[in-house]
Amino acid sequence: MLIRGDENQSPLEYIKKDSYHSEFKITKNNEVIITEEIHIQNRSNDLQNFRVIGIYLEDFNQGLLTTEKLNGYIGNRKQEILELGANQEKTFKINFIGNKGAINTKQDRNPPEDIVFEIIE
Repeated sequence: MLIRGDENQSPLEYIKKDSYHSEFKITKNNEVIITEEIHIQNRSNDLQNFRVIGIYLEDFNQGLLTTEKLNGYIGNRKQEILELGANQEKTFKINFIGNKGAINTKQDRNPPEDIVFEIIE
């Protein structure tokens, strides 16, 4: 089930004001890795397992990325399923990974415009 982070029916909320950009790099394989500190709140009474997709519309429009949606991963092993306890909030260090477009520079140092959560049931 895909849910945008700012919709009322989502048990998860992306807290953009408490999130920040950490690092940006381009690998030898023309892969873009944007590392972010993403603050997420679980507003439900249940443990949530989920994946994240970062929305980078401006970087896509500027030509850095070949798509505006980047899958998020934790750590070097590219763990994609995150977990957050009932009624908890946490800052996750997430690597958003995508393919490089025509330019080599990130247009800003902001976290993603939005986060889409995929709840794992």
